[in-house]
Amino acid sequence: EFLAPLSVKKIPMVGTKMFQTLSNMGIKKVKTLQEMPVEMLEAAFGKTGIQIWEKANGIDNREVQPSHDRKSISNERTFGQDTIDVEKMLGLIKAMAENLAYQLRKGDKLTSCVSVKIRYSDFNTLSKQVKIPYTAADHVLIPIVTALFDKLYNRRLLVRLIGVRYSDLTQGHYQISLFDDWDKTVGLYQAMDSVRDRFGALKLSSAGTMNNIKGITTGHNPFNGQPNYIPAHRNQ
Repeated sequence: EFLAPLSVKKIPMVGTKMFQTLSNMGIKKVKTLQEMPVEMLEAAFGKTGIQIWEKANGIDNREVQPSHDRKSISNERTFGQDTIDVEKMLGLIKAMAENLAYQLRKGDKLTSCVSVKIRYSDFNTLSKQVKIPYTAADHVLIPIVTALFDKLYNRRLLVRLIGVRYSDLTQGHYQISLFDDWDKTVGLYQAMDSVRDRFGALKLSSAGTMNNIKGITTGHNPFNGQPNYIPAHRNQ
């Protein structure tokens, strides 16, 4: 009944040409479409006619896709040329940790598991992870990521890929810990995130990650139901 008095132009798939054809057939309102035999529209327009009739009658037989909360977010980078430059790798992995923490806060999420991955030039891939109290704080996560990298990178071979992953996510705002955090720190994160939201993540990062942040940051919110953003790998 809600659709009946509307023009058929309101139906998806009915463009200018289709509307003109329907008008020539005396079909200008959705109500007329609803009352027509579907076979008549199929004969005139084929499969498209069936779809238009179904939309006019509020029929949608597509399978409902249940939504699932994301359980992890990650970022990784394949180097254009394998490297043993520890300073460059540390800078990049800190930038990943910082940007992922920003994404957590943007989605009102906290993580309790941090992982670091390294793939050597011989394609041998190693990873380490650690369970932590729930957090989304840069000053907590970056040292953990750095420590995992230090434990993991012990072969002194050329590295092809590095990555960071936060998992075991839960809904929640960043909360002040009596032991680790204080009001000024939380206020600083809120101010920095506000600048990132307004001007883009590239506009603000900590001094230690400034040279590595380009190419891995995005304003994409991985928790809003949109397809996952996968940044292009960037030659380093």
